[in-house]
This record gives sequence, C-alpha cells and structure tokens, in this order.
Amino acid sequence: MTTLHDIAKAAGVTTATVSRALNNEPGVKEQTRNKITAIAKQMNYSFGKAAKQPGAKPGSIGVIWSPPVGLFFNHLCNELQRLASLRGQYVLVSFEPPAEAMRHLNDHLVEKIVFWCGTGWMPSLEFLQARQQFRGEMVVIGGGRLEEAHRLAVDRTDAVMKAVRHLAELGHERIAFVGATTEKLTGYTLGLLENKLAYDPEFFIQADRFELPEQQIARVLNKDNPARATAVIVDSHGILFPFIQTIRKLRLRVPDDFSLVVYESLPEMEQLLDVPITSVGPSYKELAERSIRVLLGEEPGAAEGEWHDGTVPCELTVRQSTAAVSG
Repeated sequence: MTTLHDIAKAAGVTTATVSRALNNEPGVKEQTRNKITAIAKQMNYSFGKAAKQPGAKPGSIGVIWSPPVGLFFNHLCNELQRLASLRGQYVLVSFEPPAEAMRHLNDHLVEKIVFWCGTGWMPSLEFLQARQQFRGEMVVIGGGRLEEAHRLAVDRTDAVMKAVRHLAELGHERIAFVGATTEKLTGYTLGLLENKLAYDPEFFIQADRFELPEQQIARVLNKDNPARATAVIVDSHGILFPFIQTIRKLRLRVPDDFSLVVYESLPEMEQLLDVPITSVGPSYKELAERSIRVLLGEEPGAAEGEWHDGTVPCELTVRQSTAAVSG
C-alpha cells in the first residue's frame, strides 16, 4: 500500500510537502504540486487518504509542552493562539508527556504541531509509535531535534555570552553565575574567556528552583569583601524568584550593590524589582511567529520540500538593573 512517505521519497520532498500538495494547501509551488500529483497517480495512491478525515476541524495546530512550567510558556502559548487566530487557525495544547500528547493530538485529528523540547531530549518508543500515525507537519522548538520535522533552535550559549560582554563593557571584572550546568553555563565560561576575565569557581552558584545556596550567595556578594562579585547573571526567571528573596534577606540592592542580568525576555522583568531588570533571551513573539510561518509554509528563505532548520536569535534588553562599576 502506497503511503505519503513513499511519494515523498520518490519526489525528493518531505511528507509534509506531499500532504500539502495533495490537500491543495498553500505553500507548495505549482510545479512541485504537479510533480507530486503525477507520482501519486503513478503509484495508485488513493487521494481520499490525504483529504481531511471526517470530523477534522480545519486549520488545527497542536502544541506539546510537558511539563507546562514557567511564564515563558504562558506568553508563548498566548502568542501562538493570537497569531493562529489571525490566520483562521485554532490551537489545542497538551500538557501530557510527549508520547501521550501525540496520541491525544492524533485522536483530535490535529494537522500541525509545535513541540517544545529541550536540548538532549530523546524520543521514547511510545512517542515514535504515536508519531508514525501523524501525517501532518511538526516544528520542534527549544533545542531538541527530531527526524522529519522542522526545527527552530535557541542559542542560549550566545545569549549568556552577550550578558557577560555587556557587564564587561560596564567595567565588571568579577561576575557570578547562578544556575544549573547547561549550555548557559557554557556561555558564561566562554564569555569570561572572550573578555579576558578570571574564572572563580566560588562565583559559580549551582542552583535550581527548589534549592538556592544562600550562604554561598552571601559570601559572593558580601559588601565587606573587596574581592566580591560586582555583577550576577541568573539563568532563568524560575531561579530569579528565590534569588530575589535571598538578596532581600541580605539587604542587598540592585544595582547599588551589584548589577543583575537574567536570562528570560519577559514583560515581568519590568516589575519584579524596584528597578527594571536587564534581560537576555529569545523573544517569545518572534518564536511564535516563526513557528507559525514554518508550519504554514510562510517562512522566508525556507527551501520548498525540505525540513527547515533555523535559529531564533537572543536579544539583550538593557534596563536599570545594570550599571557601571563605581569607583
């Protein structure tokens, strides 16, 4: 029995392009559409299988995000819904583990999927089995990879390097990092090397949202210590919340006692402290816009019939939480 994959292999395009062509959807050049249609006929493919299934709602976009943690998730999903609505689409979000989410979205006859997964994620057998039943188009965002799917990566290493560079330009030579051992820590280390700053292991404050080493923070930021850190980079807003509680206990003020940069470009960075917080990270608006464009074949520069592999840049937004080192 001929499948979309068979036609895609013969035509030298993706299965998603075949599906769009046979369903007469936009985003496929007429020459490519004719080629795919001719191959499908030669293979005796039943066109009814490519048509919308009974009960399917037009323009469905599924979102897989598990677990649904953090403010970035809320903003991104709201923006996806807003942009989809402008294009006559609707969004269905699943908070289940990826394999179960794939099954649910298949049951709802979803045609396109935005899948958030982190760097290093590996699909389970159950996920791959559910994925085989999906005949639509998927874009993986957040850093993970998946065969036969579009991808929009986030360069977190470069983001933190930008934060270090900004602080170095303000005269900071002793910069601490609060966070986990991820690509953000790599960016911190490379940023120190790039700006010829010394690495002090005491200035790496390993933490997560559930445990913050308050005594180490107190030592690193001790105002009576001439070798204290004069700037801090926090690697997520989840860690920022307990960090703010800690510095308040220590009666430390930003930027009077130290400058602060947080990885996360969110509107809340204007409100969490007495001063707006300098932040670095991907724009959730751009990530949502590009995800929708990729799925709908609108992304500029994307090669027809190929899986798109792009990167969403991280931007530094300078606010009042960073200042030049005082004499």
